[in-house]
Amino acid sequence: MEIQGLRSAYDTVGGVVYFGRMVDKIRLHAAGKLPPEYQRSLGATNPNSFDGRCCRFFKIDYHALAARALQAGSDESLFEWACLHGRKPSDRDVEVWNAFMQKRGWRDGSSGRLKEQVEEAGIAGRVVSTFFDFYDADEGRPPRFPGEPPDAKTSAEPVLGTVRIPGLRSPWEKVGGIVHFGRMLDKIRLFKKGQLPPAWAEAMGSLNGFDDFCCYLLQVEYKALQEEALHGGGDTRMLQWAFAHGRKPSDQEIEIWNDCLSKRCWRDKYIPRLHFRLQEAGLPTDLVLTMFEYIDLDEGRIPLSFDGD
Repeated sequence: MEIQGLRSAYDTVGGVVYFGRMVDKIRLHAAGKLPPEYQRSLGATNPNSFDGRCCRFFKIDYHALAARALQAGSDESLFEWACLHGRKPSDRDVEVWNAFMQKRGWRDGSSGRLKEQVEEAGIAGRVVSTFFDFYDADEGRPPRFPGEPPDAKTSAEPVLGTVRIPGLRSPWEKVGGIVHFGRMLDKIRLFKKGQLPPAWAEAMGSLNGFDDFCCYLLQVEYKALQEEALHGGGDTRMLQWAFAHGRKPSDQEIEIWNDCLSKRCWRDKYIPRLHFRLQEAGLPTDLVLTMFEYIDLDEGRIPLSFDGD
Protein backbone atom coordinates (compact mmCIF):
# COMPACT_ATOMS: atom_id res chain seq x y z
CA MET A 1 0.00 0.00 0.00
CA GLU A 2 1.19 3.52 -0.71
CA ILE A 3 1.68 5.59 2.46
CA GLN A 4 2.12 9.30 1.98
CA GLY A 5 5.16 10.56 3.85
CA LEU A 6 6.88 7.18 4.24
CA ARG A 7 10.12 7.05 2.28
CA SER A 8 11.98 4.05 0.93
CA ALA A 9 14.31 2.20 3.27
CA TYR A 10 17.00 2.69 0.60
CA ASP A 11 16.88 6.47 1.08
CA THR A 12 19.69 7.83 3.21
CA VAL A 13 20.13 10.49 5.88
CA GLY A 14 23.75 11.31 6.62
CA GLY A 15 24.67 8.50 4.25
CA VAL A 16 22.86 5.92 6.42
CA VAL A 17 20.02 3.81 4.99
CA TYR A 18 16.74 3.23 6.88
CA PHE A 19 17.24 6.01 9.46
CA GLY A 20 14.89 8.36 7.57
CA ARG A 21 12.23 5.67 7.20
CA MET A 22 12.32 5.01 10.94
CA VAL A 23 11.81 8.73 11.59
CA ASP A 24 8.90 8.81 9.12
CA LYS A 25 7.19 5.96 10.94
CA ILE A 26 7.56 7.76 14.27
CA ARG A 27 5.98 10.93 12.90
CA LEU A 28 3.20 9.13 11.00
CA HIS A 29 2.33 7.09 14.08
CA ALA A 30 2.08 10.24 16.21
CA ALA A 31 -0.21 11.78 13.58
CA GLY A 32 -2.45 8.67 13.51
CA LYS A 33 -1.52 7.94 9.88
CA LEU A 34 0.53 4.76 10.27
CA PRO A 35 -1.41 1.58 9.40
CA PRO A 36 -1.80 -0.97 12.24
CA GLU A 37 0.35 -3.59 10.52
CA TYR A 38 3.28 -1.14 10.54
CA GLN A 39 2.83 -0.32 14.20
CA ARG A 40 3.77 -3.88 15.20
CA SER A 41 7.35 -3.27 14.08
CA LEU A 42 7.74 0.12 15.74
CA GLY A 43 10.44 0.60 18.33
CA ALA A 44 13.28 -1.45 19.72
CA THR A 45 11.33 -4.05 21.72
CA ASN A 46 12.03 -6.72 19.12
CA PRO A 47 15.84 -7.01 18.90
CA ASN A 48 15.60 -8.22 15.29
CA SER A 49 13.44 -5.32 14.11
CA PHE A 50 15.10 -2.80 11.85
CA ASP A 51 14.17 -0.03 14.31
CA GLY A 52 15.93 -1.92 17.09
CA ARG A 53 18.97 -2.65 15.00
CA CYS A 54 19.21 0.97 13.83
CA CYS A 55 19.05 2.31 17.37
CA ARG A 56 21.73 -0.12 18.52
CA PHE A 57 23.86 0.89 15.55
CA PHE A 58 23.77 4.50 16.74
CA LYS A 59 23.73 3.46 20.43
CA ILE A 60 20.66 5.59 21.14
CA ASP A 61 17.41 4.99 23.01
CA TYR A 62 14.39 4.62 20.71
CA HIS A 63 12.03 6.56 22.99
CA ALA A 64 14.49 9.44 23.25
CA LEU A 65 14.82 9.45 19.47
CA ALA A 66 11.02 9.40 19.06
CA ALA A 67 10.60 12.35 21.41
CA ARG A 68 13.25 14.30 19.52
CA ALA A 69 11.76 13.38 16.12
CA LEU A 70 8.41 14.91 17.11
CA GLN A 71 10.05 18.28 17.72
CA ALA A 72 10.60 20.70 14.87
CA GLY A 73 13.79 20.16 12.91
CA SER A 74 15.27 18.69 9.76
CA ASP A 75 16.41 15.14 9.14
CA GLU A 76 19.98 16.38 9.22
CA SER A 77 19.58 17.94 12.66
CA LEU A 78 18.00 14.74 13.97
CA PHE A 79 20.89 12.73 12.53
CA GLU A 80 23.35 15.06 14.27
CA TRP A 81 21.41 14.60 17.52
CA ALA A 82 21.70 10.81 17.17
CA CYS A 83 25.45 11.08 16.58
CA LEU A 84 25.85 13.40 19.57
CA HIS A 85 23.74 11.40 22.04
CA GLY A 86 24.85 8.01 20.77
CA ARG A 87 27.85 7.73 18.52
CA LYS A 88 28.98 9.04 15.16
CA PRO A 89 29.63 6.04 12.92
CA SER A 90 32.73 6.07 10.73
CA ASP A 91 32.57 5.74 6.96
CA ARG A 92 33.56 2.08 7.33
CA ASP A 93 30.82 1.52 9.92
CA VAL A 94 28.27 3.05 7.55
CA GLU A 95 29.47 0.93 4.63
CA VAL A 96 29.08 -2.27 6.65
CA TRP A 97 25.69 -1.22 8.06
CA ASN A 98 24.28 -0.20 4.69
CA ALA A 99 25.43 -3.44 3.08
CA PHE A 100 23.84 -5.52 5.83
CA MET A 101 20.54 -3.67 5.78
CA GLN A 102 20.17 -3.38 1.99
CA LYS A 103 20.87 -7.09 1.52
CA ARG A 104 18.88 -8.42 4.48
CA GLY A 105 16.65 -11.30 3.43
CA TRP A 106 18.98 -12.57 0.69
CA ARG A 107 20.67 -15.85 1.59
CA ASP A 108 20.41 -15.43 5.36
CA GLY A 109 18.35 -16.56 8.34
CA SER A 110 15.52 -14.17 7.50
CA SER A 111 15.00 -15.36 3.91
CA GLY A 112 12.11 -17.63 4.88
CA ARG A 113 10.22 -14.81 6.56
CA LEU A 114 10.76 -12.56 3.55
CA LYS A 115 9.31 -15.22 1.25
CA GLU A 116 6.25 -15.49 3.51
CA GLN A 117 5.68 -11.74 3.45
CA VAL A 118 5.98 -11.57 -0.34
CA GLU A 119 3.43 -14.36 -0.71
CA GLU A 120 1.07 -12.82 1.86
CA ALA A 121 1.21 -9.49 0.00
CA GLY A 122 0.54 -11.20 -3.33
CA ILE A 123 3.54 -9.56 -5.01
CA ALA A 124 4.37 -11.01 -8.41
CA GLY A 125 6.09 -9.95 -11.61
CA ARG A 126 9.19 -8.34 -10.07
CA VAL A 127 12.33 -9.42 -8.27
CA VAL A 128 12.06 -9.16 -4.48
CA SER A 129 15.34 -10.43 -3.03
CA THR A 130 15.52 -8.34 0.16
CA PHE A 131 13.26 -6.70 2.72
CA PHE A 132 14.08 -3.31 1.22
CA ASP A 133 12.88 -4.65 -2.14
CA PHE A 134 9.71 -5.87 -0.45
CA TYR A 135 8.95 -2.49 1.12
CA ASP A 136 9.33 -0.76 -2.24
CA ALA A 137 7.20 -3.33 -4.06
CA ASP A 138 4.48 -3.35 -1.40
CA GLU A 139 4.35 0.45 -1.24
CA GLY A 140 4.25 1.03 -4.98
CA ARG A 141 7.81 2.23 -5.69
CA PRO A 142 9.74 1.18 -8.80
CA PRO A 143 12.46 -1.46 -8.30
CA ARG A 144 15.98 -0.30 -7.50
CA PHE A 145 17.52 -3.13 -9.51
CA PRO A 146 15.21 -3.52 -12.52
CA GLY A 147 17.67 -5.43 -14.68
CA GLU A 148 18.33 -8.15 -12.15
CA PRO A 149 17.32 -11.67 -13.28
CA PRO A 150 14.53 -13.47 -11.36
CA ASP A 151 15.68 -15.01 -8.08
CA ALA A 152 19.26 -13.77 -8.71
CA LYS A 153 20.53 -17.34 -8.52
CA THR A 154 23.94 -18.58 -9.49
CA SER A 155 24.57 -21.37 -11.97
CA ALA A 156 23.55 -24.85 -10.84
CA GLU A 157 26.73 -26.32 -12.34
CA PRO A 158 29.92 -25.52 -10.38
CA VAL A 159 33.11 -24.95 -12.34
CA LEU A 160 35.94 -25.72 -9.95
CA GLY A 161 39.24 -23.90 -10.26
CA THR A 162 42.72 -25.36 -10.09
CA VAL A 163 44.17 -23.48 -7.10
CA ARG A 164 45.02 -25.87 -4.28
CA ILE A 165 46.77 -24.59 -1.15
CA PRO A 166 46.77 -27.19 1.65
CA GLY A 167 46.05 -25.61 5.00
CA LEU A 168 44.03 -22.69 3.62
CA ARG A 169 40.41 -22.88 4.73
CA SER A 170 37.28 -21.38 3.18
CA PRO A 171 36.40 -17.80 4.17
CA TRP A 172 33.02 -19.19 5.32
CA GLU A 173 34.66 -21.15 8.16
CA LYS A 174 34.30 -19.31 11.46
CA VAL A 175 36.46 -18.76 14.52
CA GLY A 176 34.50 -17.43 17.47
CA GLY A 177 31.54 -16.97 15.14
CA ILE A 178 33.55 -14.69 12.81
CA VAL A 179 34.01 -15.52 9.13
CA HIS A 180 37.41 -15.12 7.41
CA PHE A 181 39.40 -14.73 10.64
CA GLY A 182 40.68 -18.31 10.45
CA ARG A 183 41.54 -17.92 6.77
CA MET A 184 43.50 -14.76 7.56
CA LEU A 185 45.52 -16.70 10.15
CA ASP A 186 46.09 -19.53 7.66
CA LYS A 187 47.59 -17.11 5.15
CA ILE A 188 49.94 -15.69 7.78
CA ARG A 189 51.09 -19.19 8.79
CA LEU A 190 51.51 -20.34 5.20
CA PHE A 191 53.49 -17.20 4.42
CA LYS A 192 55.88 -18.02 7.27
CA LYS A 193 56.43 -21.49 5.78
CA GLY A 194 56.98 -20.08 2.29
CA GLN A 195 53.88 -21.87 1.02
CA LEU A 196 51.82 -18.85 -0.01
CA PRO A 197 51.99 -17.74 -3.67
CA PRO A 198 53.84 -14.40 -4.11
CA ALA A 199 50.78 -12.52 -5.38
CA TRP A 200 48.79 -13.66 -2.36
CA ALA A 201 51.56 -12.68 0.02
CA GLU A 202 51.69 -9.21 -1.54
CA ALA A 203 47.94 -8.74 -0.97
CA MET A 204 48.00 -9.74 2.70
CA GLY A 205 46.48 -7.01 4.86
CA SER A 206 45.82 -4.72 1.87
CA LEU A 207 43.50 -1.74 2.30
CA ASN A 208 39.81 -2.60 1.80
CA GLY A 209 40.65 -6.28 1.49
CA PHE A 210 39.04 -8.91 3.69
CA ASP A 211 42.04 -8.90 6.06
CA ASP A 212 41.70 -5.15 6.50
CA PHE A 213 37.94 -5.40 7.13
CA CYS A 214 38.46 -8.18 9.66
CA CYS A 215 41.07 -6.19 11.58
CA TYR A 216 38.73 -3.18 11.57
CA LEU A 217 35.99 -5.26 13.17
CA LEU A 218 38.39 -6.26 15.95
CA GLN A 219 40.15 -2.88 16.06
CA VAL A 220 43.62 -4.36 15.82
CA GLU A 221 46.50 -3.50 13.49
CA TYR A 222 47.17 -6.15 10.87
CA LYS A 223 50.94 -5.98 11.32
CA ALA A 224 50.58 -6.54 15.07
CA LEU A 225 48.24 -9.48 14.49
CA GLN A 226 50.63 -10.93 11.93
CA GLU A 227 53.60 -10.64 14.26
CA GLU A 228 51.70 -12.33 17.09
CA ALA A 229 50.46 -15.13 14.84
CA LEU A 230 53.99 -15.82 13.62
CA HIS A 231 54.97 -16.57 17.23
CA GLY A 232 52.62 -19.53 17.20
CA GLY A 233 49.36 -20.27 18.93
CA GLY A 234 46.04 -21.67 17.86
CA ASP A 235 42.96 -19.94 16.52
CA THR A 236 41.32 -19.53 19.91
CA ARG A 237 44.41 -17.96 21.47
CA MET A 238 44.76 -15.55 18.57
CA LEU A 239 41.12 -14.52 18.84
CA GLN A 240 41.51 -13.88 22.55
CA TRP A 241 44.64 -11.85 21.79
CA ALA A 242 42.64 -9.76 19.33
CA PHE A 243 39.90 -9.17 21.90
CA ALA A 244 42.48 -8.12 24.49
CA HIS A 245 44.47 -5.81 22.21
CA GLY A 246 41.53 -4.48 20.22
CA ARG A 247 37.94 -5.12 21.21
CA LYS A 248 35.35 -7.88 21.47
CA PRO A 249 32.45 -7.07 19.10
CA SER A 250 28.87 -7.77 20.14
CA ASP A 251 26.83 -10.60 18.65
CA GLN A 252 24.92 -8.09 16.50
CA GLU A 253 28.14 -6.52 15.23
CA ILE A 254 29.46 -9.96 14.28
CA GLU A 255 26.19 -10.87 12.56
CA ILE A 256 26.17 -7.63 10.57
CA TRP A 257 29.84 -7.92 9.65
CA ASN A 258 29.53 -11.58 8.62
CA ASP A 259 26.59 -10.77 6.37
CA CYS A 260 28.37 -7.80 4.84
CA LEU A 261 31.52 -9.74 4.05
CA SER A 262 29.92 -12.98 2.88
CA LYS A 263 27.56 -11.10 0.50
CA ARG A 264 30.22 -8.76 -0.82
CA CYS A 265 30.09 -8.09 -4.59
CA TRP A 266 26.33 -8.55 -4.83
CA ARG A 267 24.64 -5.20 -5.50
CA ASP A 268 27.62 -3.11 -4.38
CA LYS A 269 30.64 -1.21 -5.61
CA TYR A 270 32.84 -4.31 -5.53
CA ILE A 271 31.06 -6.03 -8.44
CA PRO A 272 33.74 -4.97 -11.00
CA ARG A 273 36.42 -6.67 -8.90
CA LEU A 274 34.50 -9.95 -8.89
CA HIS A 275 33.89 -9.74 -12.65
CA PHE A 276 37.59 -9.08 -13.22
CA ARG A 277 38.55 -12.14 -11.20
CA LEU A 278 36.05 -14.31 -13.08
CA GLN A 279 37.19 -13.06 -16.48
CA GLU A 280 40.82 -13.55 -15.46
CA ALA A 281 39.98 -17.18 -14.70
CA GLY A 282 38.15 -17.57 -18.01
CA LEU A 283 34.76 -17.95 -16.34
CA PRO A 284 31.41 -16.26 -17.13
CA THR A 285 30.73 -13.16 -15.05
CA ASP A 286 27.34 -14.47 -13.94
CA LEU A 287 28.73 -17.75 -12.61
CA VAL A 288 28.75 -16.52 -9.00
CA LEU A 289 27.45 -13.43 -7.22
CA THR A 290 29.81 -13.02 -4.26
CA MET A 291 33.56 -13.08 -3.67
CA PHE A 292 33.21 -15.85 -1.08
CA GLU A 293 31.66 -18.03 -3.79
CA TYR A 294 34.45 -17.20 -6.21
CA ILE A 295 37.14 -18.01 -3.65
CA ASP A 296 35.59 -21.40 -2.92
CA LEU A 297 35.25 -22.25 -6.62
CA ASP A 298 38.76 -21.05 -7.43
CA GLU A 299 40.19 -23.24 -4.67
CA GLY A 300 38.20 -26.33 -5.61
CA ARG A 301 35.38 -26.12 -3.07
CA ILE A 302 31.69 -26.16 -3.97
CA PRO A 303 30.11 -22.97 -2.56
CA LEU A 304 27.17 -23.18 -0.17
CA SER A 305 24.91 -21.48 -2.74
CA PHE A 306 25.32 -24.36 -5.21
CA ASP A 307 22.66 -26.45 -3.54
CA GLY A 308 20.85 -27.40 -6.74
CA ASP A 309 17.42 -26.09 -5.69
